[in-house]
Amino acid sequence: MAKFLLMGPVTRDTNLKSGSTCKGIGGPVYYQAGVLSSLKSDVTALVTLGKDDANLLTYFSKDTQLKPVWGGETMQFENFYPDEDPNHRVQRACIPSNPLEVSHLDFLERETFNAALISPLSPEDIPLETIKHIFKSGTPVYLGVQGYLRHLEGQNVVLKPWKQYKNFLKYVNFLFMDEVEARVITGNSSMSLLEISRDISLLGPEEVIITRGDQGSLIYSRHHDKSYSIPAYPPQERVDPTGLGDSYLAAYAFRKQETSDPEECGIFSSIVSSLKLEKKGAFQGNINIINQRIQELKL
Repeated sequence: MAKFLLMGPVTRDTNLKSGSTCKGIGGPVYYQAGVLSSLKSDVTALVTLGKDDANLLTYFSKDTQLKPVWGGETMQFENFYPDEDPNHRVQRACIPSNPLEVSHLDFLERETFNAALISPLSPEDIPLETIKHIFKSGTPVYLGVQGYLRHLEGQNVVLKPWKQYKNFLKYVNFLFMDEVEARVITGNSSMSLLEISRDISLLGPEEVIITRGDQGSLIYSRHHDKSYSIPAYPPQERVDPTGLGDSYLAAYAFRKQETSDPEECGIFSSIVSSLKLEKKGAFQGNINIINQRIQELKL
């Protein structure tokens, strides 16, 4: 059984879509744990939140080993989806400072993980030294880039280029971002997505994965010097787009333990994202449902 370490903040979310309002737990780690727990993996989640919101941890599967790092308050997000494009999202936030430091990783001396899924939601959440420490422990690093691009202007979340990205990416094995983030990360929006992914891979990541909503995803493998265009598989219905990218990342890391083929990993992840979109909250399926959907697509 593969062992995964998940790192990042737990959030209190308000999701607004089509006149409906849904409040509850959020944050990449929650959605990633949902995928990996459903797929019967060994999951440890190192999370930050305020003690007043300790009840949020009850939303995680009982199979998830939780390691909370308590702060003064919990990060809060309001996600507004004005249309059917899950990448078209307007955010407001309250972002306290509660970074995950190297000192919180003493258990790495006793435990070995097949992958570390690192998912900041603000530039301060996971410092460079923390990622460097994980990478040097021999644990493959899967990084969701979003937090390093997010900045507050008042309560509104805006994306800005990541000034230190070259320093960070030398310690990253697999890098994940959506199409908007890909065009912001370096500050050079004139490049194609393929050019962006190739250039970024030269800085460290062996694979760069760019999700594109209902346009699917693009994967560039430095090892194969090849790009893969992965389709988006239409869901039976669109219910909840929050956490799609996080679910994709977790599914990719899971499938990567079984195959080195980026295309297979991308197809698997795309199907998991489609299934997650059909339900509220975190992924609720299992490997049999995923395999059944794969077989249906082959017919």
